[in-house]
Amino acid sequence: MKKIYLMLIVILSVSSYGQSFNMESTGYLANAAPSCITYGHFDYYFFAYGIGSNDHNFSSTIPGLSEFTIDKIPNLPASTIDISMFLKQIDCMNPVKVFVNSKSFKKTIVQLITGDWDWNVSSGDMSFPVGYKTTKFTPIGMSLASNISTVCSGSQLDFLIVSPAGFQKEVYHWQYSLDNKATWKDAVNLMDQSEINNTQIPQFTIQQILGNEHEKYFDKQIFFRLGYRQDRPFTNSVAVTYLSCAPVAEYINYEAPQCKGDNIQKIEVFFDRKLKDGEDLSIIYVMNTDPMKTTPRFQNTALVTSFILDPATNLYKYSFPNLGEALENGNFYTVKYQARLNGQPMGSLQVSQQPFQYIDPAKMQFKITGQTQPTCFGAEDATIDIEILSGESPYNFYVDNVLRAASKIDNLHYRIIDLKANAIEYKIKVTDKNDCIEKVY
Repeated sequence: MKKIYLMLIVILSVSSYGQSFNMESTGYLANAAPSCITYGHFDYYFFAYGIGSNDHNFSSTIPGLSEFTIDKIPNLPASTIDISMFLKQIDCMNPVKVFVNSKSFKKTIVQLITGDWDWNVSSGDMSFPVGYKTTKFTPIGMSLASNISTVCSGSQLDFLIVSPAGFQKEVYHWQYSLDNKATWKDAVNLMDQSEINNTQIPQFTIQQILGNEHEKYFDKQIFFRLGYRQDRPFTNSVAVTYLSCAPVAEYINYEAPQCKGDNIQKIEVFFDRKLKDGEDLSIIYVMNTDPMKTTPRFQNTALVTSFILDPATNLYKYSFPNLGEALENGNFYTVKYQARLNGQPMGSLQVSQQPFQYIDPAKMQFKITGQTQPTCFGAEDATIDIEILSGESPYNFYVDNVLRAASKIDNLHYRIIDLKANAIEYKIKVTDKNDCIEKVY
């Protein structure tokens, strides 16, 4: 059966705590039978106070479009908006036949701000649906300005929001565009997933919202605004040019400790350029990628005023000295640093390369599980059985500090062979591939 749709266009101005919103809404019904006249009314009120109801009656000849505007909105705080609809149709072919339906919908102000607009549709008598959906909900009187035209890496944005005070925090929803405002993305912390949005003052850096891709946007414009989705700007947009303002670290060369209890062998950071005249690194340190573990490791105690040119890579290298401090086993680490120019803070960067993982090597351990004596006086056919408890193969076996042959039984069991009798005792030593050692006397 053919259905005819009646569209109800509703424009609302909603006030909450002295702040105003523009609201546009659409209601509809789908006719289940040929009809010539539709009657109905549309109500709304502020649920938190139970007052401010407004009734709008209408009639429409079908087919056709009925439009009306709710233009008298009381200036009241609101936590919930209650929309109710009642519609009635008369069948032209059978005037005594009437189709009736009604529906109420509720949404909080925060739901309307964030775009939770998919309201239910009610089906009534003879599949006579009534529906309602918000199509626009924006704060009134907000604008955005920038106190800067450029921003250094690691610096927070310096924007000025002009608006009435006291909007819900969800109004301050930051978005950015990397393609000259063609598309918009919500500001999300890609570095550690902590919450950075819905704040009146921006509390994030560009590296946080772009993650490891941020270096691609050095010397390029990035646009910012408040709003939701692609089509819901709350303010105008402003642009800033993103600058590194520091040497950019290309990668970290990490060499792990070889044996249990050893120091890390090497942590080197390779930069794209040398330090300029008057430029230094005031801070450089190793940091845990877990945001809950903030203690700097191996932090410099003096200004870094120069790098070393590495001829193999043609990059400039900084090597961390004094690597005697232990890191947490199994944790991931990266490097962060702050550059200065003539004593003034400039760019602050975190190395974008995949973090390195600190693994404390397993202790080289073994035990003797068996022994045989020479078969006769002067023979050299005694054996000692060894079980490897931990370490990394291949292994070397020493008897009285002399390297001896050993037959492999399986990956953990070996037999030292061709031994002479020892009237006192054997001194057994086993080393692994890193030359880590354990002795048994």
